[in-house]
Amino acid sequence: RTINADPFFVVHIPFHYFILALSLATAFAFTLGSMSRLIFFPNADIHQLSYPSYDDTTNEDIVVHLPSPTVSEGKEVPSTTFTTKVFELEGAITSHTIHLDRREAAIHAEENEDNSSDDSDDSDDEDAIAEDELHLPAGQHLLVDIKNVDPDFLNSEVRLAEAMIELINESKLTLLSYHCHMLVPTGVSCAGVLLESHVAFHTWPKQGVIAMDLFTCGAGLLIPVLPMIKELFGIPIYDMFGKQVSPDPEMLWSHKLRGFREGFNPNYSPTGNPLEQDLDTFLTMHSLTKELVVSDKTSFQHVDIYHMINSNMLSPASYEKSMSNDGSYESLHKELYQPEKMLFLDGVQQSSLYGDAAYHEALVHPSMIAHPNPKRVAIIGGGEGATLREVLKHNSVEEVKMVEIDGELVELCREHLPEWNDCSDIVGSDADSCFDDSRASVAFEDAFKWFMDSFGTDDITEEKFDVIIMDALDPDQFVEIVGNLYKDNKFVDALFNGLTEDGVFVIQLGETDDNDDAGDDAGQYQDVADMKGGLENAGFKSMHIYDEGHSHFLAPWSYLVCFKDSDQRARWHMNAAEIEIELHQRLHRTRSGKPALSFFDGSTMVGYQVPHKAFETVYCRNEDKPWDCNHYMGINPEWASVPMSHLEARKSTVGEFAGRGLFAAADIPKHSRLAFESSVKSFHILPSSWSIIVQLYEWASDDESLGSVEDELSSVYTFSDGYGFHDVLLGVDHVVVDAGIIAFCNHGCNGTFTVGTEDEATFTEMNVGLNEVINEASSQVFSPVIARHMRQALSIGDYTLRDIREGEELLCNYLSFLGDSNHWEEDVTDLREQCAGETIGAISEYELYD
Repeated sequence: RTINADPFFVVHIPFHYFILALSLATAFAFTLGSMSRLIFFPNADIHQLSYPSYDDTTNEDIVVHLPSPTVSEGKEVPSTTFTTKVFELEGAITSHTIHLDRREAAIHAEENEDNSSDDSDDSDDEDAIAEDELHLPAGQHLLVDIKNVDPDFLNSEVRLAEAMIELINESKLTLLSYHCHMLVPTGVSCAGVLLESHVAFHTWPKQGVIAMDLFTCGAGLLIPVLPMIKELFGIPIYDMFGKQVSPDPEMLWSHKLRGFREGFNPNYSPTGNPLEQDLDTFLTMHSLTKELVVSDKTSFQHVDIYHMINSNMLSPASYEKSMSNDGSYESLHKELYQPEKMLFLDGVQQSSLYGDAAYHEALVHPSMIAHPNPKRVAIIGGGEGATLREVLKHNSVEEVKMVEIDGELVELCREHLPEWNDCSDIVGSDADSCFDDSRASVAFEDAFKWFMDSFGTDDITEEKFDVIIMDALDPDQFVEIVGNLYKDNKFVDALFNGLTEDGVFVIQLGETDDNDDAGDDAGQYQDVADMKGGLENAGFKSMHIYDEGHSHFLAPWSYLVCFKDSDQRARWHMNAAEIEIELHQRLHRTRSGKPALSFFDGSTMVGYQVPHKAFETVYCRNEDKPWDCNHYMGINPEWASVPMSHLEARKSTVGEFAGRGLFAAADIPKHSRLAFESSVKSFHILPSSWSIIVQLYEWASDDESLGSVEDELSSVYTFSDGYGFHDVLLGVDHVVVDAGIIAFCNHGCNGTFTVGTEDEATFTEMNVGLNEVINEASSQVFSPVIARHMRQALSIGDYTLRDIREGEELLCNYLSFLGDSNHWEEDVTDLREQCAGETIGAISEYELYD
């Protein structure tokens, strides 16, 4: 039909055709969807968000109303998508998935936008940092186990969900959704999706245990939320009257940094993160019961103090007994069952309750004993007060100057680590706290600047110290400020200038060398090598390294003691009995009657005198290999050792009054050691013993009434002085007498000697200077090789310099036996006169006239 000349068509569709088409389309869509589901998800069974797992469970049994996640004030939640898949399996009674209320999140977002103009630039910077942290491929992982928890609480989805939501909100995190199952017969498992990552837990109501897993990628720290976790999830069991009927809940936890930060954040440095230092090792140990005592940021560093109980070393049952008064061994010896207490600065372990004595006594007392009478002592660092405590135990001490930059640290240690700075038991102390002792002067300033200002110029403004103890930055820390500090010659020079002429300096070096370490000049301890070089260049005459393995650090700890006068080697090498006497005379008694020292004694000190093998190994790996590594480290296996049977003693051919000499009873090849097996059995008269012999001999010589005593002493003195040789390797004059007939080797005048060392072969009594001491071992400032091979250095350094024929007399170079610089000129002059026939030797003189 035509209306207004515009054609149009009208199609009439019967109603039954419409119904048929709709039914076919619906059937086709259903069939296609079902087939796709069977193909791609053959085992899936989709249910509503809340459903019964068993046909015989009524809705009334399973219907619970779980709380919805909320948004913390000021938090913006970005748009997210959600995908879920639920499996119907036996063992779960209920299943619930609860999502964040987006409407509430939107309201908070609008409020934040309205208030954004009031935010400061600092807040913007903090938000930017947090945002950067959130998108780094890294995070923190916290694992928590709690026992002795109320079973009803552990079997309640609602109470657990409420606790989880409160925890997340208080932690400033955002819970996007969570999913919970109530299990058969009891127990609940929940997993929550955080904007920052996830949270999950599982409960065992019958056993009263819950295990939690919290992982975040945000900038906020997780460790501070631990008390909240214990409060929210560690619910004790109460009876109907509200009385607690179960032990207090116990919590084990561990913390671990996860992922990658370095390389993804250009401003990140592991050394700047306390959780990447020593602290991380302890926090990852789940067997440790850890309690954070304090975590504080001072003006200079981050301070963490923890209480820890290692269940592998101290059982909880023993600890509980020690806290009681039941008369058990544990209760009577509470000090043996205390929790470990540990101090960390910027994550680096500084000291611990059980390692306190070993570390601080090893740092202080060897250097104090090495000084004959320390009156004025300086401490660099030592904020815990324990170094100060040990120094104040010495009755010779009149003043202690402690320079510590961080006064806030000192106050934290005074409050939380009172054991470290407790002087109440020291008889000579007039204060309970060592910081308040009248002999102590504590200055809160930069110790390095203070020393350079006080002793860095010719205009010295302070009285010098007898001992300086440096208990500050570890030279082995990989921190730029440490490296720069120990390369600063001005500071090292100031330390040297700040000491009296017989002053002693000691420093803790950090972890002890390992056999697999590279040499100091090319390895990870470059700063240690720089520091040693700087100390030697400053003028220290003798340096000794030692270590202590009982300080409860992650590795044995090493120390370096430096002497301004090499004579103090003699005090360093005192025997155990001498050291015990020194300690008895030096140390104040205690008011309680307990020993003044818990760890250090004479035998311990003797152990410090010989460095362990790794020190020697690393020392000899230096690119510029020290000469003593070739000279004293073992014996060249290619060199022969001439047995005693190939030697004989008879009258010397050197001269009429030369006495007995040493002769070859068989041909001896070049580079042969003489009677090597017996040379190591040399007779050593140590400095203190030789000093007594000399004093007694001189005393008897001055008193005519003691003629018989003089005669007896004369034979001992002459034998030792005539057949032995003098050295100062142990600090002051001491004597070594070769074993057997080797002692009969005479001096080869004017370079005719055939036994010695090639290093000294060019020196004779005629060409050597009267001020030129050639004994290298005695003049070596630092050598763990010589310290480890002292007897070898004193006994078996010489060998034949050429082939020796049978019947030929072997002649030595006595210059190598003259080690005392104080008598060098006199001894060289005496050798020259003997070679010229103007005098005779002590043995010949004794045999001729005595």
